[in-house]
Amino acid sequence: MIDTVLGSPTRISIILALWRRGEMNLAELARLVNSDQRSVARHLRQLACHGIVETKLVGRTKLYRLSGNPAVRQLAEALAAADRQLSALVRESGLAGGGRQEAARA
Repeated sequence: MIDTVLGSPTRISIILALWRRGEMNLAELARLVNSDQRSVARHLRQLACHGIVETKLVGRTKLYRLSGNPAVRQLAEALAAADRQLSALVRESGLAGGGRQEAARA
């Protein structure tokens, strides 16, 4: 199950964006995860199908948010923590960008 939910960098980015920013519409999410709306909509449908994302209609606008389920909240917290720690590790090790080749040569 977890491989289905987290099997895409876009789905992980969507979960993180909703965790950090809260409710958003499709256009906002697509901009934040740097993807086109069609692709984000497809990923949102999959996440909704698995109970990760909920929708709310406000007028003609559909808003997306993380489910209130405690397991979903724990998943989002864990992803956010891992993202922060890995980002710090990359910065500290100098592997951001082209540093990989330099580190491999050392």
